[in-house]
Amino acid sequence: MRTSPAPPVPAAVLAALLAAVLLLLGGCTHDPAARPRAPATPAPRLGGPHLQPHRPPHARMNRLERPVARQLARKVAHEGLSLNYLDCPDWNGAMPRTLTCRGFVDGVVGRVEVSLRAPVRGTAVSFDAWLAGGVIATRTLEDTLRRQHLGHPDCGRTPAYPARVGLRVVCRGLRGGEPRYVVATVRNRRGGVTISSYPGASGER
Repeated sequence: MRTSPAPPVPAAVLAALLAAVLLLLGGCTHDPAARPRAPATPAPRLGGPHLQPHRPPHARMNRLERPVARQLARKVAHEGLSLNYLDCPDWNGAMPRTLTCRGFVDGVVGRVEVSLRAPVRGTAVSFDAWLAGGVIATRTLEDTLRRQHLGHPDCGRTPAYPARVGLRVVCRGLRGGEPRYVVATVRNRRGGVTISSYPGASGER
C-alpha cells in the first residue's frame, strides 16, 4: 500500500515557526546586563513634618508688649526668624520683675523671658527680652552642622519648628565632596538636638 506524500508546508507558516523558535532561544540567553535593575533609593525630603502654624491673638499689643517686641524682633532676626506677636501677662507695675511671655515666631510659639528693671530717671522702664525656648531655628541648626564640618548644610525652607521632644528634621550637606544626609532629633524644650546619620539614604535628588 502506497502512502501519499504530505502536502508541503506553506512558506508563511515556516517563517512564523522559525520566528517563534528564535524568540524562545533569545529569551533563554543568559545576559547579566539584561537583568532589571533595582530602583534607586529616593532621597529623603528635607526639613521636618508639616505643622499647622499658630495664629497670634487678634488683640493689639499693649504699651509694654510693643517696645519689648521691637527689641526681641531685632535679636531673633539674626537667627533667620521673624517675631509676629508678643503676648505677655498683665503687669502690675512692680519692679524688678521677670515676665514669662509667649512669642509667635514664624507660626511657632516660643517662651520669651522679659526682665523689667527700675525706671530710668523715673520716666521709662528698662527691660531686656530673649527667646528662652520652644523654638528650633532652621538657620541655627544649619550653623551647628557647619561647625561639625558638614559643607553647605540645607535643612529645608521652613524657618522654624517647635522644640517638641522627638521631632525630627532632615538636613543635607557635603562631606568629602559627596552628599550626606543627617537627622536632627529634638531632645528638650530648650532646643537641644541630637544629630545622627540618615539611615539608608545616598545620592542626591
